[in-house]
Amino acid sequence: MVDISDMIIASLSKVWHLIPIVIAILLFKKFINTKDKKRRININEENEKKGLTLELRTVKKYEKMGYTVIYNEKEQGINLLCSKNNKTLLFQCNNYSKSKSITDKDIKNFISNAIKYVKTNNIKKNDVEFRFVVPYLDVFDKSAIKILKDDSYNCKYVVL
Repeated sequence: MVDISDMIIASLSKVWHLIPIVIAILLFKKFINTKDKKRRININEENEKKGLTLELRTVKKYEKMGYTVIYNEKEQGINLLCSKNNKTLLFQCNNYSKSKSITDKDIKNFISNAIKYVKTNNIKKNDVEFRFVVPYLDVFDKSAIKILKDDSYNCKYVVL
């Protein structure tokens, strides 16, 4: 009878050459992601130097899409209001650059502020959506991404 350890060794001897290839692929992917992150950080810094804040870039993007954009300085946690064809979008723009700096608590806080705004301004719940705008996807913690992917929260993220 064949011993289990002999079976394991026999199977590893057939695939041992794949291990360095897998490691090389993982290292290459990490290198590309790091390079892309640095590029995005540089682009964001250049935009900031030119006076194009994250809010201004968001305004330009949604005006091009045909939305009417209103700056909202009164409501805490809501930076912009966009409307088009009875649809309202509420935005919070966070220009964080530190990785994993936005957690589920930050998202939930924005959502609760947005819901308060919807109630005080008598906006129909079906006519409003929430958007969390960031310069890079890396700023979200896993818990924040989990909430943003959950449709029941009615909140999506936008990377500019």
